[in-house]
Amino acid sequence: MISSLRSIKVPVQILAMCGKNEDMKRTLENQTNDGVVKIVPFGYTQDMDEYMSAADLIVGKPGGLTTCEALAKGLGFVIVNPIPGQEERNSDHLLENGCAIRSNNPATLAFKIESLLNDPNRMKSMSENALKFARPNAAKMIADTIKAGSA
Repeated sequence: MISSLRSIKVPVQILAMCGKNEDMKRTLENQTNDGVVKIVPFGYTQDMDEYMSAADLIVGKPGGLTTCEALAKGLGFVIVNPIPGQEERNSDHLLENGCAIRSNNPATLAFKIESLLNDPNRMKSMSENALKFARPNAAKMIADTIKAGSA
């Protein structure tokens, strides 16, 4: 995925969240950042909220927590190779609600992202749709519903 993203022709900074994969983080740290694409690798962090607040897009797999956090931040999603099952269903919901695009082919990933970045109206629409679809207070709503039912 990173190799494909390096071919983007508009200036971008990519925060590569490596989690506990220290080998991947080291590999990315040792690669040069020439051209218009700057890749900044990060290891495990508890600051995803802050990183997502600074982001314009999220590129990756739509797991449950990642999807919920991205929606709450109003981030458009570029879905890449979701795992069959829940991630596929999350993908369907994001696509149906205009919050995402999908690219399962590394050869087209950079083109699709570049097209999005060059279309501010589409980026704005995806962000607005994400915020409409988000349920940032879901836990409180569930607790209130349970509390009301037991009263």
